[in-house]
Amino acid sequence: MTFNASGALFQQTAEQLQQRLGERYDASKNYPNYDGILNVPADQAYALAQYLMNAQPIGERNEIPIRISGWRKQSNAGKPYLSLSFKPDNRVQQAAPAPSPAPAAAPPVVQQAAQQVANAFGGTVLPGNIEIPF
Repeated sequence: MTFNASGALFQQTAEQLQQRLGERYDASKNYPNYDGILNVPADQAYALAQYLMNAQPIGERNEIPIRISGWRKQSNAGKPYLSLSFKPDNRVQQAAPAPSPAPAAAPPVVQQAAQQVANAFGGTVLPGNIEIPF
């Protein structure tokens, strides 16, 4: 139940926000000082979802923690930013139950229905034992 995702936070000025948001920009709103994106690689998405679904929440607020680490860096354009790494929290990972086994093959009636839908739309029925990376 491990995953590894990354992200970056860039400082945002009011001018940058106005440029990015255009007509949607509202000077009376409290926009974040930093903005960025969490990038979850497709091959890590299932592991992240499995971590979140199987982890036992901890603490008074009943939360599932994700460990975040950060490094100050500079982009190729010279703009400073905070590079972030997201990984499972050790306390949660140690207490987590073993992952569920893969589901059994679908009953024949389900396979037949899937094949009929695939035929109607020119598609293909994928075997149930493959992982789709998204």
